[in-house]
Amino acid sequence: MIPIKTLVRDGCWLQCTVQSPFVRGGLVFRMRILSFERLDYAEIGRAVSLVPIEPGAVRWLMKVEVVNLSKASTLFGYIAAEMRTVDTDGFQFERDGAGLIFSDFAKRIGLSRGSLLPKLKAQAAVIFKVPDEDTEYSLAFRSGTIEEI
Repeated sequence: MIPIKTLVRDGCWLQCTVQSPFVRGGLVFRMRILSFERLDYAEIGRAVSLVPIEPGAVRWLMKVEVVNLSKASTLFGYIAAEMRTVDTDGFQFERDGAGLIFSDFAKRIGLSRGSLLPKLKAQAAVIFKVPDEDTEYSLAFRSGTIEEI
């Protein structure tokens, strides 16, 4: 697996295929990770009802650019639901909406990204809740493949 910070630094594209319970035949798309940073609560703006976080956990925000290579449009949420960050010990962490999905912040950064039309580039975002540790993360999908192109 390629560390996320390397993917951000190099700006490389990933060819991804994912089996989703919501899409017959699975999803095919290209993705590029634009950033992966600890969530800055000051960026959120007005007081939003954040879902409380467990002691020892932090939220990280991943911004991505994605191109749907499937024949029909699909929802970015189907892709995000399959995404995992994986630490150096192999522990996997799935997305965390943090109660922000319908906020202005979510709309502004692409957290509530809707449809992805075929062949068109779109920006979106995903929040992950991970332990507050100094470790390196990689990207994985629950059931799918990632290949650097």
